[in-house]
This record gives sequence, C-alpha cells and structure tokens, in this order.
Amino acid sequence: MKKVLAITLLLSGALFAQSAQEIMQQNGCFNCHAVASKKAAPAFAGIGMRNKRFEGPNAKTVIMNAIKNGSKGKYPMFSNSAMPAFGNLSEKELSTLADYILAQSSKAHGGKGCGMGRGMGQGRGMGRGMQ
Repeated sequence: MKKVLAITLLLSGALFAQSAQEIMQQNGCFNCHAVASKKAAPAFAGIGMRNKRFEGPNAKTVIMNAIKNGSKGKYPMFSNSAMPAFGNLSEKELSTLADYILAQSSKAHGGKGCGMGRGMGQGRGMGRGMQ
C-alpha cells in the first residue's frame, strides 16, 4: 500500500511540474529572448553554448545564478541592456530553466568567428578580433 501511494504521489508531481516554456511565458522571458535568434537579449541557444564552452561543469549553476540575481555585461553585443533578477523563482524552477537553456545549445549558430570564440568575431566577441 505504501509503495502504491508513493508511486502515485511521484507520478502526480511529475504531471503537474511546469515546463520551462511555461515558466518562461509566466515570467516574460520571451519578451527579450528567443530560442535560436537574437531579440533584445541573446538567444537561449547562444547562452547555452557560451556557458557550456566557458563554464564547463559549472554552466548550470552559472545560468541559475544569472536568472536569480540578474546579469549585465556578459554578452558584449547586449552591453546596453541588463537582465533583471528573478529571485521569486524556486530552485526547482531555476534548475528547469537552466536545463532547458543548456539543451538549446545545439541550435546555436556561431562558434569561431561569430563572437563566441577566440576573439575572431569582428571585434564583437570575447576578444578584440583580428586587427
């Protein structure tokens, strides 16, 4: 009986868990971000790719902290804008969002020469470009 109750509770929790897209809709994330293209802020695909590349195993934690505490200046092409803090989100919601963003990295267009690599991106990337 206890096993059946535990399984039922686990399954009902999974059914009611919010998806990343729902959390993003509710918090207005799509007003500034898109999945694979730039808007007023970097694309989730680019954020995922950049954080995987530069933060390695800490990428998820870095993204969660940026969502929770806000962010400014991490992406040179968006230096005039800042992401507000979303301290109202639970750790579970932050984790869901970070997992989703990291999963989008395969949709990123970029890498060497597009501002994500070794400074070869026409002066817009992490370095100063080839001069």
